[in-house]
Amino acid sequence: MTPEYRIETQKQITEYLQGNDLENIKYMQVEQTFDDLGSEIHVWNVKTEDSSWWVVQGDGVPMNLYSQDANYFSADEAYSFHMGITQRLQASHQKGFKHIIDELPLDIEHVKSISRRLNLAAIDLNNVTGPEDIQSIGLTCRESLIELAGVLVNDNPTILKDNDLKASDFKGISNAVIAIYAQGSSNAKLRKRCRSLAESAWDHSSEIVHSPNRNIPDAKICLLFTCSVVSILQNLYLKHLGFDSEPKCNECKSLDYAFHETDDESVLVMQCNSCGHEEAVKL
Repeated sequence: MTPEYRIETQKQITEYLQGNDLENIKYMQVEQTFDDLGSEIHVWNVKTEDSSWWVVQGDGVPMNLYSQDANYFSADEAYSFHMGITQRLQASHQKGFKHIIDELPLDIEHVKSISRRLNLAAIDLNNVTGPEDIQSIGLTCRESLIELAGVLVNDNPTILKDNDLKASDFKGISNAVIAIYAQGSSNAKLRKRCRSLAESAWDHSSEIVHSPNRNIPDAKICLLFTCSVVSILQNLYLKHLGFDSEPKCNECKSLDYAFHETDDESVLVMQCNSCGHEEAVKL
């Protein structure tokens, strides 16, 4: 790591932490460097006035931070988790548009039962013969949201205790998770909108369950609300991992690009596949 690279990276980490409302950095140093996957990845040990963090950054991966006081007690653990989930997500990150119901598996194993449940409800929409069928779809949506709450709790083990919540409190759990996945003042409006959608999905499914006077469009809206909440929480998680910092073409802002080697090993050329713009990128 050159002195210039270290200074620039420390500046980027400082800005990233400030974006997550973490100030008063007391210590920042590379704890460990890994290159076993073909790229040089650094795990930084960062300490603020009242907290300790691992910050993972390096070639071709988004920057993200992990609390040393929670589930990541070593630099190796933070690196292993970050690279495992990042590689899986990057593989499908730039695929073509999908219908919202097709997004449900989200490449995450433990929500596949939610996907199966909601896909069956979508099929049942074609076979509605009475009010009880519509109420059944509302019940499926509500049960799916409860199951989603369980998934979120499993991924954030202390969230019930920290927020004095019950395991069946979907609204409370989703609100708390949104606060984790969309931190900082810059995401205040996004948090508000996501919480509103999650609460709407829960309230609408409950109304469908308890009302015999709803119709097929009401059931479709209920299903779309529920599917949207699952997808939005996953995309908030992508933001949490650091995909906001993904490079863009400076000319057309496209995310479709490729890197090419040059004679200088410390410099790559980023070529936009949309407009052809090229620019040098110093490693």
